[in-house]
Amino acid sequence: MAMSFASPEKSAAYRAAKLAVLRKLMVKYIERTDAQARNVEQALAVLAEANARARGPH
Repeated sequence: MAMSFASPEKSAAYRAAKLAVLRKLMVKYIERTDAQARNVEQALAVLAEANARARGPH
């Protein structure tokens, strides 16, 4: 059974396509993480405001 190897051009094209897919996934992951971080920051701001109101003026 003979093994066939892709030409260097196909190999480079495959690597480029794979890199493009991985880059797209990383960008999506970073965007999702940023959105989640914004949600956490907003929740913390609401909590801080609620705590400040509960304590009253000092």
